Amino acid sequence: MRQLLFALLFIPALLFAQADRHYLAGAVPVVDGKVVFTREINTPSLSQAQIHQQLVKWGQENFNTKESRVAYQNEANGEIAIIGETYVVFSRTALSLDRAMMKYRIIIECKGHTCTLRLTGIRYEYDVSYQDEPERYLAEEWITDEYALNKDQTKLNRISGKFRKATIDFADQTFDSAANALGVRSLTIAPAEPVSAPRRETAPVTPMEGFIAFQPDKVPGTILRMLPDNALQIKTANGNTTDTNVAWKGIGNLLGKTISTISIAKDSPVYKAIGDNDLYRLSFSKPGTSADAPWIIIECRKQGETSEGEQTMLIGEITNVWIK
Repeated sequence: MRQLLFALLFIPALLFAQADRHYLAGAVPVVDGKVVFTREINTPSLSQAQIHQQLVKWGQENFNTKESRVAYQNEANGEIAIIGETYVVFSRTALSLDRAMMKYRIIIECKGHTCTLRLTGIRYEYDVSYQDEPERYLAEEWITDEYALNKDQTKLNRISGKFRKATIDFADQTFDSAANALGVRSLTIAPAEPVSAPRRETAPVTPMEGFIAFQPDKVPGTILRMLPDNALQIKTANGNTTDTNVAWKGIGNLLGKTISTISIAKDSPVYKAIGDNDLYRLSFSKPGTSADAPWIIIECRKQGETSEGEQTMLIGEITNVWIK
């Protein structure tokens, strides 16, 4: 009888350890130093275009706020990018709520009858009672095996462990939701093996007279930080159409491409003139100087766009950069 009682007392601990196993060593994949959760979904009955269309619809229905939205889509290439933020809740009682804001990106690639979803760019903001500013963490420095597990990798650490567990749950739920949107009801799909983004070959840049040519991913960060304070002008590739009513949003990386994002009015003549994959140029002039005397020119090829009220967020792959 005593042995039976001991066994009954031990069962909850066994169940807890079994449940925790899903979150232990290897549960947070790291690719090229970045946390990347990956799921591959195979849908033999759907074409690439159908998969892309359904996942765009899924993204627009599930990420439909100013902070969470489909930021980019290209049906021809089968590409979708979503930026998002959400609260992950660790515990909730009548008197307290323990949660953190999680920001992230979802990158989707559709090829043939298969799509691959990647959740990455994860970072957190965590309010604590004893300071005005929230604690800020990067997933790479907070939820990986090195930071969120004990030395023997048999238990979750108390603080970072709860972030790890909530993030893994969020990844599973997000991927399952996308699978459901494609009619895949079996949610036991194994995560795809993460792979590094293919290295993009860059052709030599032809110098522009009076300027020094830079590869898009080689522009010094000090220069990029100066751009928001400059006057910006956009031109079509042939230079026949220009517009200064445009706002710089920044440079980033998307599906292995260095991209720029700007905000432009929907009735802009330049916006109307630029079609998919068309080239355009962004010219930056220092304060107090003429818009026709730029010191940096960024050439882009349109990749996609997303609406933001009366404005359009225009996304372009950076093809060339010239700096005076």
